[in-house]
Amino acid sequence: MEPSRPLANRRLLQAIEVALASSDPVEVLSLAELQRKMAVLSQEKRFLTFAAMMREAGYLTSQEIATKIRDQHSNVLRNLHALVAERLMLVQRDEDTGICRYAVNRDLTGQISVFFSTPPKPVRAKPTR
Repeated sequence: MEPSRPLANRRLLQAIEVALASSDPVEVLSLAELQRKMAVLSQEKRFLTFAAMMREAGYLTSQEIATKIRDQHSNVLRNLHALVAERLMLVQRDEDTGICRYAVNRDLTGQISVFFSTPPKPVRAKPTR
């Protein structure tokens, strides 16, 4: 459960970042960014859209994505908007037709993958006096 007050939320994120400051992936992708991206993916249909697109090598139109995941086009457009806003998906617009095509942001997903696959650094016990 996240704090409802923005200041408390910001302080929590800062405290977590300080606690994990020695971890390299946190430097590449800040913890606040990671939290937002994971929150976007926590919605079932967005995750389904993202997972389906992870298996695609190229760009697809929103209509092609809707057909692929068997969802209404309007729902797919709404979910693509959130995914593009968090840079989880890239978008290209055809100059002639104006049709947008979407693909997964492989660089960003690589950073997220590194964050979760990097083992934590061992904590050294402080000597007792």
